Amino acid sequence: MKDRLIKEEDLQTLGFERTDVSPEESGADAFHYYTYDFKSKRKDKFGLSLISCSDDEAMLNDYAWTVQIFDYDQPVFTRYVDLRDLIDIINANVKAIGI
Repeated sequence: MKDRLIKEEDLQTLGFERTDVSPEESGADAFHYYTYDFKSKRKDKFGLSLISCSDDEAMLNDYAWTVQIFDYDQPVFTRYVDLRDLIDIINANVKAIGI
């Protein structure tokens, strides 16, 4: 389990939201990816988000998904436990805005 790669089901279980891109939008084939927006304890977004690779990119890697911090090239998360721990750590330390 420690070195298990991220699977699509993991993204869904962790609370990522799926975004579908149509062929018209992409100018090629349809694809989908996932995002995770961190929120304050009042449920306000505070600007930090995670984004996965697309399903066609995951398919090229034996259906192993990668996740990055939105707008950053590094770090790239490939192991489920690392991604789960990152989300847990950030969520445990987020404060409600204005309190």
